[in-house]
Amino acid sequence: MTKQRILLISLVGLLVFGLLLGGKVVYQKKWIDVSTLSQSQQIPGVVSAKTISINNEKEMVVVTNHMMNLRQASLVLEKLAGKLPIQYLDQTNDALNKLFGQMQFSLQEGIARGNFTEMAQNVRSQAEKAGVQLELEMDNDAIYVIMNQGDAQLIEVIERHGQVKFLPSGKQ
Repeated sequence: MTKQRILLISLVGLLVFGLLLGGKVVYQKKWIDVSTLSQSQQIPGVVSAKTISINNEKEMVVVTNHMMNLRQASLVLEKLAGKLPIQYLDQTNDALNKLFGQMQFSLQEGIARGNFTEMAQNVRSQAEKAGVQLELEMDNDAIYVIMNQGDAQLIEVIERHGQVKFLPSGKQ
């Protein structure tokens, strides 16, 4: 009789534990993702944001459409993402990618040497010669680059201290 009670209590406990664990998974997958999506869509230039898992590593993927204030959007998205790294998906083209690759010399030199004024002048000059609109901002943690050419837009956050809060941007 006692063994049957213990078995019954164990089964009920296991069932309750399974239901609670399942409820937690559903909550994290549905409610948090929906909350993140609705909050991110209030940021100008953000189409959607969702958490994905790649090789058991989670990250927040943010789809953009003509973002205007990358620094401000990044600060808000960092709060939403928590400890997850953020990857922007933009509408870049080959010409913008090539120009950004060429700008890396000036950007990385500016970070290494701390001569940010000269870096900004060099980068703006390169963008002007290529006929590209450039928005360049900086704070203590990163350099924020937006390049526009027609309907194409390249977005990149270059971290200054290797925090790995932002992953390299990708194309939609």
